[in-house]
Amino acid sequence: MKKLMFLLSLLLSPQLMAVTCEWPQWSNFKSIYIENGRVIDGSDERLITTSEGQSYALFFALVANDQQTFDQVLKWTQANLAGGDLTARLPAWLWGKRLDGQFGILDTNPASDSDLWIAYALGEAGRLWNNYYYQSLGHLLAARILREESVDVAGVGTTLLPAPKGFDLGKGSYRLNPSYVPLQLIARMKDLYPQYSWASMYQSSTLILGQTLTAGFSPDWVTLNGKGFSEDKVTGPIGSYNAIRTYLWVGMLNEKNKEKEHLVKKMGPFATAIEQLGAPPREVDTETGKYSQPGSAGFSAAALPLLASMDYSNLLEAQVTRAQNQLVTSRNDHYYDNVLSLFGLGWYNERFRFGEYGELQPAWGKQCQ
Repeated sequence: MKKLMFLLSLLLSPQLMAVTCEWPQWSNFKSIYIENGRVIDGSDERLITTSEGQSYALFFALVANDQQTFDQVLKWTQANLAGGDLTARLPAWLWGKRLDGQFGILDTNPASDSDLWIAYALGEAGRLWNNYYYQSLGHLLAARILREESVDVAGVGTTLLPAPKGFDLGKGSYRLNPSYVPLQLIARMKDLYPQYSWASMYQSSTLILGQTLTAGFSPDWVTLNGKGFSEDKVTGPIGSYNAIRTYLWVGMLNEKNKEKEHLVKKMGPFATAIEQLGAPPREVDTETGKYSQPGSAGFSAAALPLLASMDYSNLLEAQVTRAQNQLVTSRNDHYYDNVLSLFGLGWYNERFRFGEYGELQPAWGKQCQ
């Protein structure tokens, strides 16, 4: 009996669970893309690092219960993108090789979606790992996002701007990105910090998502003014590499989220396009609904949560197969495909879920698949 109890204690030990429940896709991503806490995108000759890549890496490390990598990524981000202090400033969005051959910040403007993911990852890491420093840093970063990257729009509410500079077009007109407002993240901020204007931002974000799905497809960029939403003056009515994340975020919403059913229904034409094309379209005219070329393996992975929320079981399985078979994982020049796949396939394989109020629910205690 004692021997049996000893064996059971070994099986339930955190050390053995960590080995048994290793996330192979995350381990491979780390070996290819992360060096000393820095996510390197080799598709750019400048060997760039973005705050987006750093923010996603923090999230995946938390999902994997990989605090060592989480700490390394956080330290590199703070030291190199935030001048050593994330309590004092938002991180710059772009870092890499300069024209003089030296490495450093290439663009000091922050990216609000990345800042939101970093704040979310810190808050949830603080809760799940019982770390007060993470919680405090996440709180301060969340407050700074509201101060520096949001604007109060009449009739809309507190609205997330893509960055502090360059997106207020003047005369009450703003350039926005629907993929920058994952509702589960903003819902979590609303729940954690009710004294701030996150509830207002949640409402404005639901408007951005719902009212820009004009033909059932989400655009990369839109313009908001006193007359409502209109096509972006720079890119036009195009939905592509940004918009694919909008379908991903909506698909991963908890089934109890009050906005999910409505948004999923409005995205029906996107699922129909996948069925007709055999893959998510790489680019869509969001006004006419016209598309032609299939997207990459990462696009297929990003579509999985949304398809799982619909009655498309055969199509879902076909996209799982495509996402797994066509993903390039041996080189560091397919960064975006791989992060989309970590989200989409990770969710599909139940590595994580988001709760009703946006809280992260990692599968630490379950046997890994």
